[in-house]
Amino acid sequence: MEFYQAYSLERDREYIERLQTATVQNSEFALEPDHGLVGSERWWEAIREGQISTTRVEGEIVDIRLNSDSWPEFEVSANGESSTWCLEGDIKTYSLGGGVRIDYVTVRYAKPPSESYDSSRIVLGIWVET
Repeated sequence: MEFYQAYSLERDREYIERLQTATVQNSEFALEPDHGLVGSERWWEAIREGQISTTRVEGEIVDIRLNSDSWPEFEVSANGESSTWCLEGDIKTYSLGGGVRIDYVTVRYAKPPSESYDSSRIVLGIWVET
């Protein structure tokens, strides 16, 4: 099985800038800068050194759809569980029934909107089966 990297946070400068701006301006979407701003060299170093743990989901794409905000997303079935992810990159690279691998980190909000919604998954990369 071969995989193609459909998305890379490191190459998504626009998204990184939005996350950093939200944190610097202490907006409602500000993230805890425990290890520096998301996407900064200090932040990437903390990931490489294991100070920020990375989680990997590997499974099968079981649905591709628009969410209620008309944003494309896809559903992954992995180990008997399903999870939904924003579709990043070119939609044509994603296929129903295809394999997918997602690496992500969980980062706490500086001002959590609620106790049950206190963190955000930040996708580092998405690889799809070719």
